[in-house]
Amino acid sequence: MLAEQVNDARQRLLASIDGLSDDDMTEPGVKGDWSVRDILCNITAWDRTTTECFRAMLAGERHPLLDMGEEEVEEFEQANYRANKDKPPAEALDELTNAREELVTFLRDVPNTEMFAPAPGDEHADMSIAACLAVTVSLDEDNAEAIEEWRNTVGDE
Repeated sequence: MLAEQVNDARQRLLASIDGLSDDDMTEPGVKGDWSVRDILCNITAWDRTTTECFRAMLAGERHPLLDMGEEEVEEFEQANYRANKDKPPAEALDELTNAREELVTFLRDVPNTEMFAPAPGDEHADMSIAACLAVTVSLDEDNAEAIEEWRNTVGDE
């Protein structure tokens, strides 16, 4: 069920960008000042960091991701934005695909008991791997929705 949600959310995200040209992908204003490419790079950074976090959790370590507040999230996303602002859209899409493949491949070997176990320092499983994956699903869905809305707006002009 959870794997299906992760897959469905990603398929919706990919469908939301289907047919966009490189110019479309780099046009600012999709989500704030961000372009589609910027959104994809942001999701890639989160997928990579989430994979690192899951590896740490399974090793009994508490990854800094689990304690990020809004300010740290904003700093992370802005640093990622600056690092990728000139990335070609095709490269951004390739990295998005590769980061998700790495995450999914890693998760295939995680037993269910570990998926739902509390993270180190978390007694109630509020930050279990499964709970973190729900955030990953939301990230894909929210960004797909933003891109769909932008495409509808741009299409009306």
